[in-house]
Amino acid sequence: MSADLAETFAGCVGRFSAELEHAWLMNEPTADDLQGRRLTFISLLEASMPKGNARDILSVRIESKLAHASLLTAATFERNSELSHAAKVSAAAYLSACEMLILDG
Repeated sequence: MSADLAETFAGCVGRFSAELEHAWLMNEPTADDLQGRRLTFISLLEASMPKGNARDILSVRIESKLAHASLLTAATFERNSELSHAAKVSAAAYLSACEMLILDG
């Protein structure tokens, strides 16, 4: 399997992890669906991860989670409505790109 594919899935795991934690924080009803998506991407990541590349993959996962969490924080708490909207749109676009990778998305 390609390391690029594993990195793509790792990025999606990180993003869905951030979305899930944000949903828990904000008490949103979407948490169960987000948990399911996160688990789907974890399975895809595990199936595609090359041997000996765990550290790099974990780094991608963490960096993606932190970047996505920053977008969600800005989308939720930024007082400038243009910046808030831009962060919300960006976060949604990243998740949409992940969703397009799976058949039932």
